[in-house]
Amino acid sequence: MGYFQKFIYVFSGHQRQLIGLVGIFLLTSLLEAFGIGLIGPFLSLAGDPEKLVRESDSFGWIYRTFGFSSLGKLVLWFGFFIIVIFLVKGVIYFLSKRYSYKVLFDQRAAVQDRLFNTYLLAPYDFHLTRNTADYINKITNETHRFCFMVSLPMVESVSHIIVVATLLVLMAKTNILLLAVSLASLLPAFIVFSFLVKRLKHWGQLSTIAREETIKAVNHGLGGIKETRVFNAENYFRKELEEHVHEEARVEILFQSAQFVPRTMIETLLVTAIVGFVCVSQLVVGEDFQAAIASMGVFAVASLRLIPAASNLAECIGKLRNSSHTLDMMYLDLKEIDNNELVKYDSPALLGAAKPLDNGQPLGFSKNLEISDVFYQYPSSPNPSLAGVSMEIKRGESIGLIGQSGAGKTTLVDVILSLLIPQKGDILIDGKSIYDNLQSWRKLVGYIPQSIFLTDDTIEKNIAFGLPKSEIDQSRLWYAIKAAQLEELVQDLPNGIDTAVGERGVRLSGGQRQRIGIARALYHQREILVLDEATSALDNETERLISESIRSLAGSKTLIIIAHRLSTIEHCDRVYVLDKGRVARSGTYADVVLTPQA
Repeated sequence: MGYFQKFIYVFSGHQRQLIGLVGIFLLTSLLEAFGIGLIGPFLSLAGDPEKLVRESDSFGWIYRTFGFSSLGKLVLWFGFFIIVIFLVKGVIYFLSKRYSYKVLFDQRAAVQDRLFNTYLLAPYDFHLTRNTADYINKITNETHRFCFMVSLPMVESVSHIIVVATLLVLMAKTNILLLAVSLASLLPAFIVFSFLVKRLKHWGQLSTIAREETIKAVNHGLGGIKETRVFNAENYFRKELEEHVHEEARVEILFQSAQFVPRTMIETLLVTAIVGFVCVSQLVVGEDFQAAIASMGVFAVASLRLIPAASNLAECIGKLRNSSHTLDMMYLDLKEIDNNELVKYDSPALLGAAKPLDNGQPLGFSKNLEISDVFYQYPSSPNPSLAGVSMEIKRGESIGLIGQSGAGKTTLVDVILSLLIPQKGDILIDGKSIYDNLQSWRKLVGYIPQSIFLTDDTIEKNIAFGLPKSEIDQSRLWYAIKAAQLEELVQDLPNGIDTAVGERGVRLSGGQRQRIGIARALYHQREILVLDEATSALDNETERLISESIRSLAGSKTLIIIAHRLSTIEHCDRVYVLDKGRVARSGTYADVVLTPQA
């Protein structure tokens, strides 16, 4: 797809503003060209008004129609008219610039919102190959580059093309020979610019990579500040950051320096050509300079405007080329997600069907959850992670999932959470496929991972995750706190539930963070709780307390527990052993764990 088509796709939703912006720049350019075109006739009129009125039908008609009492007043009013034209052009140009920045900043906000929304709603496997630094760089830095290194140059280049084309036509009518000489003199500038254009995209790509790597260095060095300090890794991350910021500086210096090359060459060559042409005309050809003063005046004024217009056009093209990597990245990300708006999966009931997340039929859970012959294979994996897994879980039961690393436990949990969509098989709740209404299914399932994600906010906001303070139900909040055995902690804290936990919960112990994770699932009233090795990183005493919290939920909630420590699943109604993506054994804890395998 072409550059302009990609631009329009990313700029979508604001095409009318874009068209309006081009229209304003077009009006400004036409007024400017019109004003410059009047300079020649004005100089001729001022030099010999009587002759021009006599020989020019236009000036003769103006002189008679408006009834000027003298030729001096005609010159005066014609000069005033030119001044008004340039004043109007200046006002419109200022307003157009102001409007253009409004459009661009609004567009930047819209693209940031669109990208963030895109990443939030992207399929889970989309995130498996991405890095947080990539998202941060695109949403913060690359959106700014898109607006001021793609959108603005795109609009301004249209304006500059109009100005240059109009002025070239005007100059061609004034003196075609001088125009030909001027354009021929610019050939070296075109050759140099064509060479630079090939390098600009590469420099833009290197700059983007350097910015992303800089963010990674900051995330890694400061995100794990405890480990960084303990292992004396400060110098490593400092050097990482230093390398990437200096790389970005290097390519930015090359790009910014290259921007001035075409402008400098165009100004020098064009002025040299015009001055040289005048000198040659006088000395060699012997042309009467006074007779050519009007033509020279038009060329002089036109050149003063043509030089910056042509230079700015070259600068805009350079920016567009330098930022083409930015445009490509944003286009590919948005396009990839747009092409996957519908969740596609195969099941016994709907082979190869595509269904939306929500078809308006809520799912209920009163009997059982059935996982039926589920297959899942990661795109980059040669073998399936799940190869025909089937199991049935009754409402209120607790089941344990055990197996060696790589057996498929976490993949199965991700499929149950609907983060991954199986290539084959189905998950049924009370006989209905969860894929009939994924949004409704997700309202039934809670997740408590090994490492709880906590925002840098209060305990209250972390338990009621995703809700503004005004919408938090206090009765549900305190029920969740008590059920997760957090009441004593909250009472001991000086600010209670309004105590800030720090980034990633740094001010809390591991057990306290896990209890907040349990309270979060309970607050959101999830019927099915999935615990992914929720106690494996805790000490024995803390693990015992968390296990007691989990056991207290048995019967009232349906629990699916991935276990690292077998003691965690002693209370489970049934235990499944996974091996190479299949259910190898199942039964009670005594049957599976305590009874030796034959």
